[in-house]
Amino acid sequence: MAARFYVTGSYDPATNLTYWGAGNPVPGYDSSYRPGDNLFTNSAIAFDAKDGKIKWHFQYTPNDNRDYDEVSSHILIDTKVNGEDRKIVSHAGRNGFQYVIDRLNGQFLKGTQNVKEVTWTKGLDPKTGRPVDYDPARDVADLQRGRQRQRQRRHPAASVPTRPADTNFWPPSYSRKTGMIYIPANEGCSKITPDTSAHVKGKFSGGTFNEDGRITSAISAFDPNTGEIKGRAELPYPNASGVLSTAGGIVVTAMLDGTIVAFDDQTMQELWKVNVGTGINAPPITYSVSGKQYIAIATGLWRNSRNKTAKIPELRAMSNSTMLFVFGL
Repeated sequence: MAARFYVTGSYDPATNLTYWGAGNPVPGYDSSYRPGDNLFTNSAIAFDAKDGKIKWHFQYTPNDNRDYDEVSSHILIDTKVNGEDRKIVSHAGRNGFQYVIDRLNGQFLKGTQNVKEVTWTKGLDPKTGRPVDYDPARDVADLQRGRQRQRQRRHPAASVPTRPADTNFWPPSYSRKTGMIYIPANEGCSKITPDTSAHVKGKFSGGTFNEDGRITSAISAFDPNTGEIKGRAELPYPNASGVLSTAGGIVVTAMLDGTIVAFDDQTMQELWKVNVGTGINAPPITYSVSGKQYIAIATGLWRNSRNKTAKIPELRAMSNSTMLFVFGL
């Protein structure tokens, strides 16, 4: 089964391997149409940059029926895991889990829930990293609330994290100063209704989804050595901006309501914030000129982000302006 790539992969010059996160299978919400694991969708894939051959893969969500594509950044880190030197690839999953994988051979090392609630599975197998309630002998996934039962009843099924939530295109950030990975994740719930009549040319989803209530977000500080969440900052609005961490000890992100906010990289306490009056879904960047450091961020909402703000009463009339804001540090 073919898989799409939305975000540029990562490259390791020491091994000449490049690492990419693959998109979801289709139709997105009715996996009975495509039985089995659906390789290589929802996966981390390591390619030899010389000949393009797959060296290894790791699948995050087999037989996905909730559109949990895994296209966001795969961060390459040399660190210790359980006291042992490891070359890892770290990925903040759209499915609600943060993964640590050996980037040389694809061995699963750790998986940690990084959102407050997950309902699509009861957890990850600590040895394999696969969902504990996934049975590869079955043609169709029966995770938590069985997909076969959903299909028979054709009732909406709650899914947490919500389909457009957790970590999607927007990047996490690794700080060499703290050794932490700062993960931007949206929190919310979707109701997914499969539709087997949608299996025709031109129809992509195989069903529908509706966001069930308000979406908020959070920034979690994750220690890849121990697999622990060391700190967390709750945010009142969705995040489609990602995170920037600096050697000066700050973590910067932005929300769809137009707020740019900075946190202390150790305590995750808020340092400062400003609302620029228009929504943001671009990542902050940093640079220096003549010895002075700056942070810049572009504003303006793409269509799906505008849909999220339309569901929040106080943001429905928010303006949408394409601007570049720059701050001195």
